Amino acid sequence: LYNQGGSATNSYTIYRRFIMNKDTLLNAINNYLLQIQIDSLGDITSKVNAVVTCRDYVANNDINDITADWIKSNLTVILPAITCYRKTLKNNIDEAKIRNDKEALLELRTNYNDLQPYLALLKPFEKLFT
Repeated sequence: LYNQGGSATNSYTIYRRFIMNKDTLLNAINNYLLQIQIDSLGDITSKVNAVVTCRDYVANNDINDITADWIKSNLTVILPAITCYRKTLKNNIDEAKIRNDKEALLELRTNYNDLQPYLALLKPFEKLFT
């Protein structure tokens, strides 16, 4: 990982040739938090606490502090969050196509494309969770 442009206030970090966007990661984590609160059975307190801890870390730190190592050390939250957000975006893209909402479609596709660096980083670990 390295900082694009050398700015400490930059909200992007590059993994290989991809740009990691902090807002994308926060959106994924918040989406996952909502999903586990809606769809889970039983006591989800520890899962919610882990997700909230990751969300707070991402929200309160510079993107340069959110390293590939940090993401890998939080796989149990980040991988399902990215996977869940990807599915949500796919569904929303399909709905926007049906409605012929070009503005929403452009924004959703941008968000979907912003997931690519996270998907590339996490790809080797997907089999651990399937």
